[in-house]
Amino acid sequence: MKSVLSLFVLFATVLFFGCGQEQANSGQVHLTLVHFYLDQKDAWQHDVVDPFMKAHPNIDVEVEAIPYGLYTTKIEAAAASGVPLGDVVVIDDWFAQDLFKRNYTIPLDTFYHRDLHDSDFFTQFFTVWHKGNVPSGPLLAMPVSGGVTALFYNKDLFDKAGLNYPDSTWTYADLLNAAQKLTNNATEPSKKTWGILLDDGGFTGIDTYIYSNGGHILTNDMQHSAMVEPATLEAVQSYVDMVQKDHVAPPPDPSQPLGQQFLLGHAGMMLNIDYAKTELAHATFRWDVAPPPIGSAGLEDRENGQAFGITTSCKEPDSAWELVKWIATLPPKQGINRLFSSAMPLYKPLAYSNAFLDGTPKCNRRALLSINNYGHLFTLITPGWQEWRDHGFIPNMQDMLAGRESVHDGCAAIDKMINEVLARNRENP
Repeated sequence: MKSVLSLFVLFATVLFFGCGQEQANSGQVHLTLVHFYLDQKDAWQHDVVDPFMKAHPNIDVEVEAIPYGLYTTKIEAAAASGVPLGDVVVIDDWFAQDLFKRNYTIPLDTFYHRDLHDSDFFTQFFTVWHKGNVPSGPLLAMPVSGGVTALFYNKDLFDKAGLNYPDSTWTYADLLNAAQKLTNNATEPSKKTWGILLDDGGFTGIDTYIYSNGGHILTNDMQHSAMVEPATLEAVQSYVDMVQKDHVAPPPDPSQPLGQQFLLGHAGMMLNIDYAKTELAHATFRWDVAPPPIGSAGLEDRENGQAFGITTSCKEPDSAWELVKWIATLPPKQGINRLFSSAMPLYKPLAYSNAFLDGTPKCNRRALLSINNYGHLFTLITPGWQEWRDHGFIPNMQDMLAGRESVHDGCAAIDKMINEVLARNRENP
């Protein structure tokens, strides 16, 4: 009995250490990729992850897809607590700086400059992915897709009014003139047509308008508010006038998405973030996109985007970088339109591929790409962004557009909120 037991122990010992040695010798690296592309989960697996593992047989990638609302909650909690959430994670620009402030991801500068080249990317989108939102800060996530503010227009309404479609030569005077001709006097909601829908700050349209018309929301160093500067007050006043004086736009309705009236065919134009085109895939009218008009300061366009970061808890950063690099540059062109919900790839060979340019919904995507060549892209994302934007900028802008608050008082209130939030974040870096 004793000899049998000894043989069993010996066998178990050999089996245990033999299997462990085989696993160690295999060199297999395991990574967890966490994203919120729930609707495109299968596409990401088949078009990105499976081909990556085939090309990198020593790297096994497990994918965890989390609904967007839950994802943002989990990743912000993980950054605050230090609890790991995957090795490679997708990051939206609006919460990036708060993650970077907590050193949630590792610097990628060495990897990037070793393997990639600025000339292959739309690098105007990169600033927000540097710590502190300054180009001199470390690159803490690899930008993969981006978007700009676009001028959406209803071609049927333009044709009915006998108007030429917007193009890259348009000024804001042209926009106001067209909006006046597109607006009718119908009192019945089903027959009412507005010239333009205006953003209250929930998206990027108002930022683009203010900056293109000479104003600023933040100082150039992004450390203080610029909401009470004369040029900003003037730009905001002209924006509010389109509702209160020119009557070419309705006051924003917080109960409706910005594009609802446009989607129903009751508005001729809207300044909105360009990924709103996905909502128009089944529109019952003809529509297209153009660059925003040129203002007194030229074309200033507020960008947005997504990137992938490598968490500080990742034990295999070299392998994780190979996955991040693959996501940014190598997915099949055939599927690129659906991987980022039709957002523009920042890798130029993908952005200029027919698969993206001719992707659905069909619109003039080349016009949006051209903004990179003659427009200036800017970002407003700071630590504490969501606080000052949601609790200061948007509610006061809604009050100004609805006529409940003067431009002077509304901008002063926004100025106070922004400075309080930025000062608090400077004190607690």
